[in-house]
Amino acid sequence: MKLPDVILLNGTSSSGKSALTGMLQARLPFIRMGIDDFIWERVPASWFDAVRLFLSGPRQRAASVEYAGEPAKLFRAFHRAVRTCVAEGIGVVVDDAIVTRALLDDWIAALEGIDVFFVGVHCAAEELVLREWARRDRTPGTAVSVMKSVHAHAIYDLEIDSTATPSSALAAQIIAALETRTGPSAFERMRAGAPR
Repeated sequence: MKLPDVILLNGTSSSGKSALTGMLQARLPFIRMGIDDFIWERVPASWFDAVRLFLSGPRQRAASVEYAGEPAKLFRAFHRAVRTCVAEGIGVVVDDAIVTRALLDDWIAALEGIDVFFVGVHCAAEELVLREWARRDRTPGTAVSVMKSVHAHAIYDLEIDSTATPSSALAAQIIAALETRTGPSAFERMRAGAPR
């Protein structure tokens, strides 16, 4: 099986992407990079409001938030850090919540010429609520509020549902799909202008 350079998992918060990246990493020679690690665990706490505002979309009070210009740069850096790993010969499994068309377009631009396998990770709203409550490190309702926007502008190579399926079985689905993939990838189709 020819592995892609990048396996990009896209889904809302609490949809099981982080556990799934761990399962994939246990079975494939990939490092993992995630939005939680790169964004939330790396930025100063003073930037949190600016990042939250950026992810929730344009607002009239955006100019009043300190560091409002930093999140766009930070997300572009995240995307390009993945490209840098690939340039060094390192396969990457990525965990992200791509909440805007602009962020997806930047991924497509940053990974041009890179073999990307794009996976949509879905989860039922009721299960997201339960997972957020159990985690206690998320604002209740956040996952459900962005679950549609995360997938609104995407075309995928594979879509999976984590509502009741364990991460190990989801990883097996992804690996099986990698073994049988043909034709242009989702990123290639989006880059070529496929409707989304």
